[in-house]
Amino acid sequence: MVDDNILEFMVEAAEVREDDIVLEIGPGPGLLTRYLMTRAGQVIAVELDGRMVEILKRELGEAPNLEIVRADFLEYDVPDDVNKVVANIPYNISSPITFKLLELDIDVAVLTYQREFAERMVAEPGSKKYSRLTVMVNLLADVELLRGVPRRAFIPPPRVGSSVVRLTPKSEEERPDVDPDTLESVCRALFQHKNKTVRNALLLSAHEWATDREQAREVLEELPEDLLSERPLHLPPERVAELAAAIESALG
Repeated sequence: MVDDNILEFMVEAAEVREDDIVLEIGPGPGLLTRYLMTRAGQVIAVELDGRMVEILKRELGEAPNLEIVRADFLEYDVPDDVNKVVANIPYNISSPITFKLLELDIDVAVLTYQREFAERMVAEPGSKKYSRLTVMVNLLADVELLRGVPRRAFIPPPRVGSSVVRLTPKSEEERPDVDPDTLESVCRALFQHKNKTVRNALLLSAHEWATDREQAREVLEELPEDLLSERPLHLPPERVAELAAAIESALG
């Protein structure tokens, strides 16, 4: 990204201060990095491309508050003292990056996403873009779509639109009291058949969350009828979590 207004907007949206330790994923040539360095106490820039790492080291490597790390972020062990993330992330791995970030103990993440992905994150129940992604992200964080980003803000301009999103992770007390693997498997089962009833969706995708269909039918007998007669497309995230918790309890 080369648009100074948007780079500055992202830093402002994260409220970067001198006592912050900020992680940047995929800094490229370091344009956003420079803005972060003027505000943050420390910036950790994680870049996989060796050519970009060399550029960063040559241009910014002497800065006392910048650490340049050559690594795949998805395999990188993020330091515990990182408290904010600001980045223009690679769109092709948006989902795994997002869920890795939401496992961290951070205050906020401000990220640029492909617009379609960002719109799915903030979609309302019942809308065409409401999805498993919507549910999982909103159970773990407060999600705000802050602004669109014009294609001319990038060199070369991408074929897709982009948006800036702010994620504020929820506390443990605010997150659903259900095993994450159970929640993920139930959510996957529901949204494979999101226009059917919850009962039928769970039966059709019983392999996602139960040993077999017989066990699935036994579990469904113990679940509230009002939940089973709903359609996944219309279930708010909190109701999906409620359903997953009920299934977890019934499975023992």
